[in-house]
This record gives sequence, structure tokens and C-alpha cells, in this order.
Amino acid sequence: MEKNNKERVTLKDIAERAGVTVNSVSRALRGHKSISEVTKEKVRAIAKELGYIPDAQARLMRGAKLRVIAVVYDNIVNPYYSIMNNHLNNELTKANYRPMVFFESSQDGTLSLEVAREIISMRIVGVITYLVPTKEVIDLFEDHNVPIVLLGRTGDSLGIDSVATNDYRGGKLAGYKLFDLGGKNFSYIGVTRSLNINKERLNGFLKALQNNDVAVPKSNIILNDKRQSTRSLMEELDVKTKKIDSIFCFNDQIAYEVIGYLGDNGIKVPDDINVIGFDNLQSDIIYPIKLTTIDGDKPRAAHLALNILFSKIKNESDTEMTGKIVDVTLVEGKTTKMRK
Repeated sequence: MEKNNKERVTLKDIAERAGVTVNSVSRALRGHKSISEVTKEKVRAIAKELGYIPDAQARLMRGAKLRVIAVVYDNIVNPYYSIMNNHLNNELTKANYRPMVFFESSQDGTLSLEVAREIISMRIVGVITYLVPTKEVIDLFEDHNVPIVLLGRTGDSLGIDSVATNDYRGGKLAGYKLFDLGGKNFSYIGVTRSLNINKERLNGFLKALQNNDVAVPKSNIILNDKRQSTRSLMEELDVKTKKIDSIFCFNDQIAYEVIGYLGDNGIKVPDDINVIGFDNLQSDIIYPIKLTTIDGDKPRAAHLALNILFSKIKNESDTEMTGKIVDVTLVEGKTTKMRK
């Protein structure tokens, strides 16, 4: 029986072709032990020939959970998330899972109850989130036996599993590097002060300079609490007037935007000013200029996060919290040089 392109192939269609019941087809496609291997192979071959696509909604109505992991983040512009999601997808594919991306529109870096409810309604088996869940969200996932792992931030204070980079040490590495290159007037360009990883990177940076008897004026610390453009942040900093010669940026995305702004204003990197980022995006994407940056071993972070999540999925009674910290390294690029 041939189906035209506008009609969806059903289990009944496969059953008629195979000469078995619809229930047998369903079990064969799920690899049920009650169905012989011969029948399974026959049913699968027919399903492939007819172009059968399983109905996920029907599975949900039967109460089944899908082999799908929710991935939640809030900045679709930052390439970091695309890179990390690619690493997550590679690991998920090996384990026969699939990711489903959820975008959170909140501006404070938190995972909302609204998105959490949407995830649960899809009967997803686990969650990887770059955003901090509220207590209500954590309780909701626990009530529905959906394990959650916080990626990129520590979850100790929340009592949830997490995998984070050593942001404080990364900030220190950037500070020491800029100082060792002969920097005299330092600046930090960051994101909202409510984000803990922003605090960690900034505090590490300031500590490295403090260890070398250097104090950074508050006016040189520019935080983006109002979702401003990097251009407006740089105008607020006023590099030329303050004679800034060293800038550490919260991430590579900001660093590249800073370099673009400086170039537009006749300030050469690294001849006139040193710039360091964080994330090492160039490990996965080719950029016109190689950035000096902090690398947090993204593949390892993805691997660790999913290992923890898979462990919780397999053993729902496992309540022991796991917190992993991924070490960081300085990657030398062409946006820093020894100051004269």
C-alpha cells in the first residue's frame, strides 16, 4: 500500500503490510522481548520503506517519557551556547538521547517557573540549564522526578548538581597576564552584577592586580546592568581620556565587540591596548583575529554535566549532590603584547 506525501504513515499501515496486529508493530518498534527478532526486523524494514515517523504526542498521552534532554539558556546571540550545545549533542547522540532547546527570556539569569512547567509538560527525562533555577523550580522538578544539572555555574548554595568553570582562577590568570605585560591602567568590562560568575571573574582579576599592589578605580569597572550595547559601555569607560592600556572582558563576545569599537576609534589592539576575553570561542570557530583568552575546556564540561545527569536518570533514588569544577588555562593570542 503506497501512501502519498500528504498522509502520515501509521502503525496500522505497517501492520497491514506486515500481516500482524497494530499492537505487535508497536512492540516490535520498541524492541519488546515478546516479539521475535524476525518480526522486529520485518516491521522495521517496512516502517523504513513507508517513511514512518513515531508520534511523540501519542507517546506522551500514554504517559511515556521521551529520551530527550532539555537544554535551557537565555542568550541566543552568544556563540558560546551554540558551541556548548554542539558538545552536548555529541554526547547525547552517543547515549541515544536528543536535546530540546528552551529559550528563557528573563533578564536576571534565572530559570523561570513558566519554562520549567513547559519542560515537565513535554515529559522530558532531564534538564541541563545554564540558568539558575529558583527554589520553586527546583521543587517542581523534584516533585516530578526530573533531574537537573546546572552548567557553567556552581549549584552548592542551591543544593543541586552542577558543573562550572573555575571563573575566579580565570580572572586571576587574566589579571596576572595583563600585569606581566607591563599594564599600568586596567579595566574590566562585564555583565550584570547580579550574575555570580561575573563577580567571580571580576574578583579574581582584581585579586591578581591587588597582589601586585595595583588598585583598579571603580570608574574603570564597567558592568552592564541595563542591557546596554558594548559601544555604550565603552563610551562610558572613555579609554582615551583615562589612558586605559589593559582590558579584561567577561567573555569573548564582549572582547571582540570591544576590539571592534577600539578599531573604529583609531585605537590599535595590541599596539595601543591589550585585550583578554573568556571562553576561547576560537577553539571551535575561526575568527579574523586570534584572541588572548581564558579556556574552560568546553567538551569536558559538557561530558561531566551529562554523566551526572545520566546517573540521576538511571537511579532516581540517588540524592547525593555532585559539584564539579573544570579548570581553566590561558590561551595566548594576538590581542596582547608587552607594553613599552
